[in-house]
Order: sequence, then structure tokens, then C-alpha cells
Amino acid sequence: MEIVKLDPKQFGIEESKAADIAAQFKPMLDTMVDLEKEYNEVIALPIEDAAAKAKALRLKYVKVRTGTEKIHKEQKAFYLSAGRFVDGWKNAQLFASEGIEKKLEEIENHAANIEKERISALQAERELLLAPYEVENVYQLSLGNMAAQVWENFLSGTKTNYDARKEAERIAEEQRVAAIEAEKQRIEEQRIENERLKKEAEEVSRLRAEEQAKADAERKAANEMLRIEKEKAEAILKQEREEAARLAKIEADKQAAIQAKAAAELKAANEAAAKIAAELKAKQDAEAKAETDRIAAEKKAAKAPVKEKLKVAVSALLLELPESEITADITAKFNGFKQWALTQIESL
Repeated sequence: MEIVKLDPKQFGIEESKAADIAAQFKPMLDTMVDLEKEYNEVIALPIEDAAAKAKALRLKYVKVRTGTEKIHKEQKAFYLSAGRFVDGWKNAQLFASEGIEKKLEEIENHAANIEKERISALQAERELLLAPYEVENVYQLSLGNMAAQVWENFLSGTKTNYDARKEAERIAEEQRVAAIEAEKQRIEEQRIENERLKKEAEEVSRLRAEEQAKADAERKAANEMLRIEKEKAEAILKQEREEAARLAKIEADKQAAIQAKAAAELKAANEAAAKIAAELKAKQDAEAKAETDRIAAEKKAAKAPVKEKLKVAVSALLLELPESEITADITAKFNGFKQWALTQIESL
């Protein structure tokens, strides 16, 4: 099996010279062919049994590689020396003819050089004229080769384009500045609007707080008024009860005195007056009942105005609460209190 095949034509080398070079490497290539059989045998072995043979074969390949490197080094050194020898012949001829060729070239290109200098000077002059107009890569333009009319048209067009671009840039800058100012104005107007909305919200909050405080004050005043009215009603009721007890005691004492006097008179009278005494006692009992009824009526009549006032005051009680999770409970208990108060008043 042939391991390496190189085509001399790809390297521009004659086949005879290529054969001489290949002959130097052939022994090593032949050895590689011989080692290929051993390589296939090692590869076919189980990997755990191939370590020793793999090492021995690898060392053989190393020996071939180092031998090839030695041949390569020797052959390359020979051809490098040959190359330097060839270079020496070339340099000797170059040294002899270079000055002559250069002088002849100067004579040959004298007119062309003068033209090149003129074109170069014209190029520099025209580049300087274009400098104010910010032309990019001006040195790459063949300005020196332009005909006069072409150059005049180019210069005029460049100036026109430059002026137009600068005018467009000026307008764009004005528009940019105007846009920035407009944005600033919008931001300022938005800030003013936000301040206004903030003040309105604060005012609404303040008014709500004042309304809440007023409602709390009114509720507190109503509760205080209810407490005062209740205390007044209780004081009047107590006074009326005390007065009724005093009048009842006076009447009882009066009746006791009358009854004592009548008993004394009856005791002193004859048995015949017993019937009259009994009739008189019945009459007195009737009068006592009538008096008691009269006192009760007077007492009831005296209580009537106070009772009506209490009913009106309790019925007029109102409780206004904001919506919350306990509002319904408070309202129910407040209505219960009103009902209890009306019941108490009715029982007077």
C-alpha cells in the first residue's frame, strides 16, 4: 500500500529532480508500509491486552518519524544553500545593471515625470480648494487628472452640495432644538397640571376631613344634648315622685287625724250613732278614694308635658355614620336604645 503520493507539477518541480528528492524519503515510507500490518494486529486485540504491543509499535513509529525529520533537515539545508548560491548570481547581475537601468528609466520617463509633478501639484492645489467643504477621502479622488471644465463643475457642485447639507443640518438643528423646547414645555405643563391635581386632591381631602370633624362634633353635641335632656328628665321625674310622696304623706296624716277625731266622736256617741258613724265612714272612704284618684290624675297630668318632651327628644335622635364593617351593628344598637328609651318613657 502506497502511503504518500505527491504530484511534482503542483510544486513546479521537474520529475527527475522530484524523483531524487523522493528517493531520500522512500526507505522511511517503505518501513511505514511494513509497520501497517503490525498496527492492524494491535488494533484488533482487546484493549486490555494491547498495551505492551502498542508501546513497542509506537516506538517504531517514533523512530521512523525522527529518521524522516533528519532526512528533511538535510535535504532542506542543501536546497537552502543552493538557493542562496542562485541568489548570489542574481544579485551580482542586479548590482551591475541596476544603476544603468535607473538612469535610462529617468531619461525614458522625463516627460511623464514632469506631467506627474504637474498633476500632483494640481491635485494638492485642488485638495486645498476642497478643504472648506469637508469632502471625505479627497486624496483618493483624481483631481489632478480632471479637465478644467470638469473640475469647475465638480468644485461648483461640491460647494452647492456642501451649502445644501449645511443648510439641512442647520434646519435639522433648529428642529431638534425646537423639539427639545417643545418637550420641555410639555414636561413643564405636565408638572403644572400635576401640581394642580395634587392641590385639588389635597383640598378635597381637607374638605372631607372638615366635614368629618363637623359631623363628629355634631354627633358629640347631639349625644351631649341627649345626656342633658335625660338628666333633666330624670331630675324632674325624681322631683315629681318626691312631691307625690310628700302629698300622699300629708293626705295620709290628714286622713289619720280625721279618722282619729271621728273615732273619738263615735266612741263618745251612743249606740244609736253607730249606724250614722258607719255611713259617715263609708262616705269618708268614698271621699278618700276620690281624693286618691284626683291626686293620681293630677300626677298624671303633671307628667304629661315632660313625657311628651322626652318622646319628641328621643324620636328626634339621629345617627349618621360613614360606611364601615361595624356601621350596621352600631346603628342597630342605637335604634334599640331609642326603643328602650321610649318604652321607659311610656311607663312613667
